[in-house]
Amino acid sequence: MAQPPEVVKTDPVFSLKAVIDIGSTSIRMAIAQIGNDGTVQLLDELSQSVSMGSDTFTRGQISRNTIEDCVKVLKNFSTVLAEYGIDPGRDVRAVATSAVREAGNRDEFLDRVYMATHINVEVIEGTEVNRLTFLGFRNLLEANPQLKRDGLLVAEIGGGSSELLGLEHGHVAFAHTYRMGAYRLRETMHSLHASERRQLAVLDMEIAAGVRQMREAVAGDSKKLALLLMGGDARLAVQLLEAEWSGTGLAILKVADLERMAQDILHADLDELAARYHLSFEEAQTFGPALLGYVRLAQQFKLKKVNVCGITLRDGLLAEAALGNAWTKGFMGQILHSVHEIGRRYHLDQVHADVVTAHALDLFHAMAGEHQLGYRHEVILTVAAQLHDIGMFIGNTGHHKHSQYIIEHSDLFGLGQGDIKLAALVARYHRRALPRATHPDYNVLPREQRLVVGKLAAILRVADALDRSHAKGARGVRIELQEGKLLLEVDRAEDFAAEKRALAEKAEMFEKVYGRQIVLRAKREQR
Repeated sequence: MAQPPEVVKTDPVFSLKAVIDIGSTSIRMAIAQIGNDGTVQLLDELSQSVSMGSDTFTRGQISRNTIEDCVKVLKNFSTVLAEYGIDPGRDVRAVATSAVREAGNRDEFLDRVYMATHINVEVIEGTEVNRLTFLGFRNLLEANPQLKRDGLLVAEIGGGSSELLGLEHGHVAFAHTYRMGAYRLRETMHSLHASERRQLAVLDMEIAAGVRQMREAVAGDSKKLALLLMGGDARLAVQLLEAEWSGTGLAILKVADLERMAQDILHADLDELAARYHLSFEEAQTFGPALLGYVRLAQQFKLKKVNVCGITLRDGLLAEAALGNAWTKGFMGQILHSVHEIGRRYHLDQVHADVVTAHALDLFHAMAGEHQLGYRHEVILTVAAQLHDIGMFIGNTGHHKHSQYIIEHSDLFGLGQGDIKLAALVARYHRRALPRATHPDYNVLPREQRLVVGKLAAILRVADALDRSHAKGARGVRIELQEGKLLLEVDRAEDFAAEKRALAEKAEMFEKVYGRQIVLRAKREQR
């Protein structure tokens, strides 16, 4: 383990950050020096095996012994943090994935860890994992332009779930999470009181079902598709098959070689496997099922070779720490690409969506002094404005409710479930009834989030009214705040009677939220 360099502690252009990843088979920590220019220099890495996944995915909760094992590991990590002078409350981000997320006693685990170590562990969802994954390998994409040439699938089979990220020419097209994890697959095998041959056949069937789901996420021709594997099992396979790989950059494996290794591992005794490859018993349990999953995924797309990288979730966490705020305009471009893919899938009127979005953002910026919301909320409004009419795919009647349903059940890249829910509610209230305490999805929100929905939905209703005739009405709108009024002045002289009627119907919510009467007029009316 590296000793903390003295110069780091005193140099004002750097800061020290630590990130902790609590996974299914281990707890890992990375300590890095973050430059003011966004550079990341890794200083230290620690890892310790735990049986978290084995507990959660077989018994539904984390055992008392495993909780105390985790506390012991994190206490040891805390000692290292203290040596570096890192404050666990300010300069550490600790996350936990599916093994903690799905545990019946997750709150007990989180409380015990915090009480013993003062480390606040954040449980993250698959959507957040995908976002952090993208942040982690952005530089890898820039260094390897062949990965941006056509389509790219980024896959990681973890202990409890699998993450699949689809890119087209370097832009995120979709991000999905599947309940196909190596621990779950192993448990399916062990639950059968059958021969090894039968167990392996059932394992292959389970993987095939999961892979078919993944194949359905990829639209159109997949002949030019490349596959990039992430995760500890994929990295270990490279280390065993390509001894010269440094762990950085890309490694390329033949699918045939990977399949032979997977079959050899699946037929091996777990204790023998752990001893042969110097693995913990937990790692030995997931190795074979994960590799076979990668093999079947590659074969589903008729690939002869796959790429493997050394990027981890911790790299994404450190990249976010270096950015200071991942909700940047560049990252918004990736979110929008994903949103447009969803819109295309549901035959959305993209011209109308873009016009409404432009109006909504103009209003959002004009009202910034009153709504006091930040860029994150601008992103939520953008998503809601883009997809507010997506429910038309199901039917015109009640389409605002259909829009809410579709948004809530779409894997929108870059947004966590909480933000997706807010975007869905904002879209739901772009027409018809105003938010009410009797609405079940709205009334369970904390007051602060209810206010956010009201502020954004009020803006969206006005923006949608300004394009009531779908890209033929009010264009080139100038916004002016006056005493008790919001003046919307239209550049062009064409008739926009439909927009006036729509505003008369939809302005009520804006006037209630912001206390301003809306006035729409054309320049020719200035006399």
